[in-house]
Amino acid sequence: MIFDNNGKLILKEVDEFLKTYYMSTGVSILALNDTGQTIVSYGESYKFCDFLHESIDINHNCKEVHLKSCELAINIGEPYFFYCPFDFVHIAVPLLNDGIFLGGIIAGPIIMNPQSAKDEKERILDDLPSNTDLQALSRYYDNISIADPIRINYLGNMLFMMASKEMDNYQNFLDEKKIKMTQQSRINEYIQMYKKISTKNTTLDNMEKKLFENVKKGNIIEIKNLINKLIAYIYYEEGLKIEIIKVRVMEVCTILSRAAIDCGAPTKEMLAFNYLLFDDLNKLNNIEDISLWILKVLDYYIDNSTDLYSNEDINPIKKSVIYINRNFRKPIKIYEVANYVHLNPTYFSTLFKKEVGIPFSEYIQKIRIEESKFLVCNTKKSILEISIAIGFNDQSYFTKTFKKITGITPKKYRLKFR
Repeated sequence: MIFDNNGKLILKEVDEFLKTYYMSTGVSILALNDTGQTIVSYGESYKFCDFLHESIDINHNCKEVHLKSCELAINIGEPYFFYCPFDFVHIAVPLLNDGIFLGGIIAGPIIMNPQSAKDEKERILDDLPSNTDLQALSRYYDNISIADPIRINYLGNMLFMMASKEMDNYQNFLDEKKIKMTQQSRINEYIQMYKKISTKNTTLDNMEKKLFENVKKGNIIEIKNLINKLIAYIYYEEGLKIEIIKVRVMEVCTILSRAAIDCGAPTKEMLAFNYLLFDDLNKLNNIEDISLWILKVLDYYIDNSTDLYSNEDINPIKKSVIYINRNFRKPIKIYEVANYVHLNPTYFSTLFKKEVGIPFSEYIQKIRIEESKFLVCNTKKSILEISIAIGFNDQSYFTKTFKKITGITPKKYRLKFR
C-alpha cells in the first residue's frame, strides 16, 4: 500500500509503483502531490517537455493541467486521457486516501500515431528558434513511447488496476463517482427532453409496464434506461419536493419488487427488503443521493431476478441478453452467444428477434451506442478512442451507427449535450 496509517504517502512504495509500470511498459511516469509538484518520476520522455519549455515561450502550465486531469479522473471514475499542446497523449489517475484527493499519477507523453511520428517530429523542430540544441531535442523526442489507440487504452487500464491494488476502497469510490455522473447525465438528458415535449403525451403507466416486462426479461441495459426516464419524469413533474419524490420512487421500487417475485425471487425476502427500503430512503435528503440509491436497489432486484443466470433452466434468450449486457465492450459474434446458450445459431437468431423484438446485431449496437453517449458527453476521449472502448474497431462505422440511432453524429451530440 502506498499510504501509511496516518494517510501519508510512503515514497518508497510510490517509487516501486512507478518503477514497476515504467519497466513493464516503457512509458514515462510521474507522481505528483496535491499542489502539482512532482515527487517521483521514471523515464526520459519528460526531458523533451522540459527542454521545450526552456527553449520557447509556451502558454501552458503542465503542473496545473496534470493536477486538473487527475481531478477529472475522479469525476469520470476511470483513467483520464488528454492531449498536450504538442498532441502527445497522457494518462491520469488520482491518488486517493479514503476518498481524499492527495495528488495523482501521470503516464506519458505518448505519440499516438506511429505513421505520423517522424513528420510530427520534423514539424516541432522546424518551429523552434535557430539557437536551439536540435540534436539534444531530437534525442529526447526519440525516447517518447509510441502506441496506437488500442494499446493506449490498455496502458490506461493497467495504470488504473495497479492504483486500485495500492489504495483502499479506490475502485469502489471511483465506481460510485462514475455511476453518479453517468446517471445524472442521462437523467438530465431526459429532463431536457420532457421540457421540449408535452408531458401529457408521456404515459407513466406505459413506462412502468415496460419496466416490469424488462425486469422479467433480464434486459439490464433497458431497465436502467427506463429507471432513469422514470426518475427524470418524477423530478420534472415534482420539482424539488423531496418528500413527494420519495413516495413516487417507492412506487417504482414496488414495481421492481413485483417483477422480481414473478421471476421467482422469494416473496417473503422481497417484502422484508421493501420494508427496509422505507427506512433507508427516509434518511436521504438530496436528489443525487436518491438517484444513486435507487440504482443500488435496482441492482438488488436484478440480482434476485437474474440469479438464474447460471441456472441451466433459464430461458436461453434471457440468459443470452444477460451475457451480452455484461460483455458488449468485447467483440461478440452470434455463434459465440448461441453456443453459450446451447442453441443452433440460425434458430437462436430467429428466437432472439422474436423475444427481444429486434435482431441480435441491432441489440448489440443499441447498448454500445447507449454507453458511447455517456463517453461522448462526459469525457474528452476522441471519437476513435470511444469507438474502440465500446467494441467498434472502425471509427467511421461507429459514427454511421451512432447517427443512425441518435439522428446526429457523435461530434454534434457532444456539442449539443455537453
